[in-house]
Amino acid sequence: MTKGKTGVPQVWEHYGGDRGYRILRAMTPSELAKRDADQHTYEAMLARQTAYMSERLAQVREASPSDVKGCVFAKSCNLAVSVIDYHNPSGYIPTEALREYGQFTLLGGRQADESGQIQLKSISGSLPTSFGTFALGRTMPVSLGAAAAVSAPVAAGVLIGLVGLLMPTNLGDGSLYTEEQLRSLEQARTRVRLHVETQVDGTLKGYGYNTQTRRDWEMIPVVTFQARGEQQVADFGDGVELIWTPAVDPSATLGIPTLEAAPQAPHIWIFPPTPAADSIIVNPIYPPQYKDFILVFPADSGVSPLYIVLSISDHKYHPTPKGVIPAFPDLVRGRSKTPVQGGGGLRPRWHDRKGNIYDGTGSIAPLKSTTRVETIWVSSITSRANRPKKRIRQGR
Repeated sequence: MTKGKTGVPQVWEHYGGDRGYRILRAMTPSELAKRDADQHTYEAMLARQTAYMSERLAQVREASPSDVKGCVFAKSCNLAVSVIDYHNPSGYIPTEALREYGQFTLLGGRQADESGQIQLKSISGSLPTSFGTFALGRTMPVSLGAAAAVSAPVAAGVLIGLVGLLMPTNLGDGSLYTEEQLRSLEQARTRVRLHVETQVDGTLKGYGYNTQTRRDWEMIPVVTFQARGEQQVADFGDGVELIWTPAVDPSATLGIPTLEAAPQAPHIWIFPPTPAADSIIVNPIYPPQYKDFILVFPADSGVSPLYIVLSISDHKYHPTPKGVIPAFPDLVRGRSKTPVQGGGGLRPRWHDRKGNIYDGTGSIAPLKSTTRVETIWVSSITSRANRPKKRIRQGR
């Protein structure tokens, strides 16, 4: 399109078919009106796009957490020095291997000794021989079953205590807490939260979350060892203790012994807290339910603080009967949904012809029957109810 001498827009018009010719002519009033209408439509579309992008960027800025000023205990080593968060315009946080956050050691124990302590042995990783030995203990009977006497029905070889220890690798980073800072804190920030558990089949499962986008997940308690005779004891609450016996002569000790016939240590990934990550993990447990701490050693020990996560099975839980249930021979096996307390997978589930649900508790009275109006615990051998009934809402 060109303009003639009068300033009226012109267009080419073709004459004479394929071998014809073309000439410039002035646009008609109807063509000019259509051109103006198309131009207005295009400009309106650009204005809508600009308004949408401005609104969307404002929403992203509002939803994105503000930069955190301060220190963390552990962070990804892929971040620059003194930087504790990823800063991607899209909000993307990568999934990373646990080794990017530090050196991980996994300890476990299968039985309690006469004093009720679970002596921990090495499953994976390694600690310096100067660490001495660790054991899980208890101060009172607790729901976690920590260090309780193991009764005969517990399957042989099952881990009843599992402890993960993480030592940050980027210790020279100014964004990490110093040991002196941690001694003065009751809670501290960490960019990684871990969960480890023993599953029903005896295998180990582990995963973790990056806490950058969840401010309610980033703070965990700081626990300091206290002297008790020749031992150092860290009290984690709920009656659970970690007992550390330092090596008197590091050169004459072999360190923490290796657990015989230990299960394969899991390859642990650290995920951003997203629905996609949850679908990969399958039935995840979230950080508010973790029993994890920052563990600070005595000032004269020469041992740097560690991140510790505990997984202690309930010793009162025993294997659920396999095959036909004696008291309920007509039950049909269904899909498991309810998690086992203290970790270890999901409870087995059955259904009867009336639609009632029976969950295997794994205890001495292994079935929990849920009808439309009440929940009762019944024996798999006698079918007798042996716990108080709990009323529930209709239609469940």
